[in-house]
Amino acid sequence: MDAAAKRKEAQKITFYGAIIDGFVGVVKIILGLLYSSHALVVDGIHSFSDLFTDIFVILIARYSHDEPDEEHPYGHGRFETFGTVVLGSILIGVSGIIIYENVMKFFLVSNFVIPGWPTLIGAALSIGLKEWAYRFQVEVGKKIGSQMIVANAWHSRSDAISSLAVFIGLVFSMLGLAWLDIVMAIVVAVLIGKIGWDFLWSSVKELVDTSIAPEQMEKVQSIIMNIDGVRSMHNLRSRRVGDKAILDVNIEVAPRISVSEGHEISTYVSQELIKQMEDVIDVTVHTDVEDDRIEGEDFKVGIKKLLPLRSEVLNTIQDKLHLLINKDDILDVLIHYHGNYISLEVVVPVAKAQRYNKELLKELNEKCQDISWLKEIRLYLKVE
Repeated sequence: MDAAAKRKEAQKITFYGAIIDGFVGVVKIILGLLYSSHALVVDGIHSFSDLFTDIFVILIARYSHDEPDEEHPYGHGRFETFGTVVLGSILIGVSGIIIYENVMKFFLVSNFVIPGWPTLIGAALSIGLKEWAYRFQVEVGKKIGSQMIVANAWHSRSDAISSLAVFIGLVFSMLGLAWLDIVMAIVVAVLIGKIGWDFLWSSVKELVDTSIAPEQMEKVQSIIMNIDGVRSMHNLRSRRVGDKAILDVNIEVAPRISVSEGHEISTYVSQELIKQMEDVIDVTVHTDVEDDRIEGEDFKVGIKKLLPLRSEVLNTIQDKLHLLINKDDILDVLIHYHGNYISLEVVVPVAKAQRYNKELLKELNEKCQDISWLKEIRLYLKVE
């Protein structure tokens, strides 16, 4: 399903939920006021908070499923994360207000009024409609991979749960325990706050780049290590972006393969991960010939011993090299970096094989022993 289709599904399902929220909210508040139920009025306010978040979700869904662009190269998934943070915060705020008001009523009101029986109809209607809304919203949320839609679905279920608590409270109130109506309103508020905290905390963890689940990381490692040419791996990192994930990994390959072969291996790594991990949208692969992790105190300041690059290497070696090898015979010089040292491969024409023998190579290596970073020089013959 493409981004446009996901956005359309998210907005449509949330719009239907908003209609239900508005309807049951009006019914519960009117019946609660007419027939003296604090809990049902509070539950109606909860439904209107659902309506507000439905509108917010529709607006966020308009952007969160857009494809990556220049300003958002990793996509727009964090819009959805932000939306879930706001949704969770609203639930916690509504919970706090309701708890405060009803605790005050519980201690200040001396004569509790028994609610009228029509309040049971309002609570029962809310239970049925909001549970139905939860089921079709969570189905669509999972189908399009939207945590925000799933969170909004649970917002609907929290309304159904709170209405069930209100219904139970109303029944006991009508049996003579009128104060239980206010107690159930407080219980409902606590449930709302708990759900809001769960959404808020999970989204905050994502915003601070929390890794994907351990079992997913194990699967990632298995995929990487099964690719031909990968000797080992390290520095595997991940972070969530909405309902998707971004990976970063260092793979180790044989030290003397070509740059193009190393690049091809890294391309296989990234493409296999994206193909086999449905929530992975981007992979950065660093190709190494060794485990170059920096640990301990050096890691804090990013210290790594740097070896000379090509121009400095050739400037350092050329005088000694040209004493034994004709400058015009040097077709290429390959430089290999191994930890804290360098090895060189000097390519000469195969026609000069007799001139450049093992004895000459041995002499060349002896002359270069004073170069601290140079481990060895090898000669290769090229057929032209």
